[in-house]
Amino acid sequence: MGFGILFFGCFLTYFGAITPIGTFTYMLGAAIILYALYKLSEINKMFLSSAIVTVVFLILSLVIVVMFIFGYDNNTVFDVLGYVQNFFAPAILVCIHVAIYLVAKEVGLNKIQGWSIVNGVFILIGITVDILSVFITNIEVLGRFGIVWIASKVLYSVFMLVIIFNCYAKICYEDDKYMDDDNTGMPVFDFLNRLFNRATDKNGKNKPSDKGDK
Repeated sequence: MGFGILFFGCFLTYFGAITPIGTFTYMLGAAIILYALYKLSEINKMFLSSAIVTVVFLILSLVIVVMFIFGYDNNTVFDVLGYVQNFFAPAILVCIHVAIYLVAKEVGLNKIQGWSIVNGVFILIGITVDILSVFITNIEVLGRFGIVWIASKVLYSVFMLVIIFNCYAKICYEDDKYMDDDNTGMPVFDFLNRLFNRATDKNGKNKPSDKGDK
C-alpha cells in the first residue's frame, strides 16, 4: 500500500545520511519517500502535505548533489543549502507523523497514535536545538546542544521506523488481497511482518473498517 516503500525510503534517507555516500542517499531516499507518499495519499490526503515538503527536500538534495559532483562543495552557498536540507529532513517526518496519526485514529490504533505524538516531540526537540545552535557561540554550550541533537535524532529515526513498520503490519485496504496470508510480494517485508506477528502473537490485521488494537 505504501508503508513498505516508505519504510525503505526513510531508512535510506535518515540512516544513509551517516554513510560516506550520504549526499546521494538523501536524494534517492527522498525520491522513494515521495513515491510512497503519493501511494499513501489514497488513504489520507494529509500525506500530500508531506509530499509537498518532500518535493522541496528532493530539489535541495538534487542541487547539492550537482554542486558536489562539479566541485562546488566548498563555498557558503553549499553550506547554507546543506543546513536548509537538514532542516527539511525532520520537517518531512513531522508531516508524515500527523498523517499517520490521522490514519491510526480512523482505524482505532491507539498505540500508534500515542507513538506518533511521542516521536513528534523528539523531532521537534531536534529541530529546536538545531535552530538554536546557530545563535550559540560558546563552544561548551554548543557541545551540549550537539549531544542533545544527536540523541534526539537517533531516537526519532529509530522510533520512526518502528511506527512505519507497525503501520505496514496493521493497516491495509479493505480489498487488499495480500494481507490475509502475509504475502505482499516483497520478501523482506513479508519476513519482517511474520517476525512481528510471532513476537506479538497478533496475526490479525486491522483494516480501515476495524476498530481497536488487535
